[in-house]
Amino acid sequence: MRLIAPRCGGIVDAMPIYLVERYLPGRNRAWLETALARLRRQRARAVHLGSTYVPADDSCFCRFEADTADDVRDANEIAGVPFARIVAAEEIDIGQPGQVDKGDQ
Repeated sequence: MRLIAPRCGGIVDAMPIYLVERYLPGRNRAWLETALARLRRQRARAVHLGSTYVPADDSCFCRFEADTADDVRDANEIAGVPFARIVAAEEIDIGQPGQVDKGDQ
């Protein structure tokens, strides 16, 4: 993946994004927030970008930036945050309001 980085004056390689799926029956949002705070405090090779908690399904989906899925796995295991799986993901930018792509006309 390559991104245009205007401040850097050119094109740079973007760090891969990974999605971590968590199924946490019997645990609540407070438990999850405490667990995710451990991820942010550690100095790992994976950066926690954010999470989406779905209480009705006892699940949580977290996004990480890292070189490899193993880096993401290590960060979660060291922090003691359980997960079901880790998969490579791609983010889709919806653009700015009013922006029209050629195919949408």
